[in-house]
Amino acid sequence: MQREHPIDELIRREKETEPNPFLVTRVMAKIEGAKKMRSSAPLWQSLTLAAGIAAVAFLGVSIGNSYVENGTTAIALNINDRQIENLGYYNFGDDEQGQ
Repeated sequence: MQREHPIDELIRREKETEPNPFLVTRVMAKIEGAKKMRSSAPLWQSLTLAAGIAAVAFLGVSIGNSYVENGTTAIALNINDRQIENLGYYNFGDDEQGQ
């Protein structure tokens, strides 16, 4: 219980300390100044960002359109999967062996 006494004494001394009355005013002034400085971005930075986004979008569409083929899409390919995969080897029934 001896440790509680020095801790209580320290808390009591900290409570008795007189705060600086102008500290809050100075801190709040710096916070307001920082808010004003952050909010203003130069016009050229905004325009550069917009132009960059537009360029990336245009290049993306251009590259995407370069892979589109202009050939006919009506050609169909029919494959007999049963013949290619030879599933008869994996079936143990007699129904697949005759084919």
